[in-house]
Amino acid sequence: MIDRVVYDWAPLVALAAVGTFYLDWSLTHIGAAASRKVRDRWASEGSYELNPTWQAEVDAGRRFTWRLVGVGVLLVALLLAMRYLIELAELDPAFFAVAAGAVLLLQAPTIMVHANNLQTFRDLTDPTAMTGSVTFSRWLVLRQAAWYLFRFAVLWLVLWVPSQQAFFLGGALSCLIVGARFSRLPAAARQPAAPAPRSTEPGSASDESLTIP
Repeated sequence: MIDRVVYDWAPLVALAAVGTFYLDWSLTHIGAAASRKVRDRWASEGSYELNPTWQAEVDAGRRFTWRLVGVGVLLVALLLAMRYLIELAELDPAFFAVAAGAVLLLQAPTIMVHANNLQTFRDLTDPTAMTGSVTFSRWLVLRQAAWYLFRFAVLWLVLWVPSQQAFFLGGALSCLIVGARFSRLPAAARQPAAPAPRSTEPGSASDESLTIP
């Protein structure tokens, strides 16, 4: 049973969780660099990184940051502490499986996207791969990311129903939560820029009543 396996191998599961987190981080930087090489043919508005939490670091090209290290240490500490408390309180191992699934089954579709992007960017370096160019609006990219995660949430739920393994339930919850967060971002991305204030002084260039003979 998956729930029991991840519970019994909690230290390895914690290391796998951190490993996939750092892999996601590395692939994000690799993908951002690869996208710049084909931006005359394929581009999207805004940062390559969709998660606002990490956009500043990715845009600046900072592959190392102490905040990244802190997140990794915290992730390991929380998973191992949870494993210890469950054993101490004699709770159901399924609680740990939910936490493990929430991390690993969220990273799985994320890493798949990175792999697809890198393959796309590599193919686009071939001049025969595409005619013309395309620029995706920010709101569209965010909406696609949200629905991508919602579909994986459904997949993990479908696997949870017959198996009753809490590991899949954790993945469904995390994909649903992050997908819901992304689904709220497109509305802000579609907000039109505020118009520049117009001067009301007579004769100013921005005075709507001004006419040019």
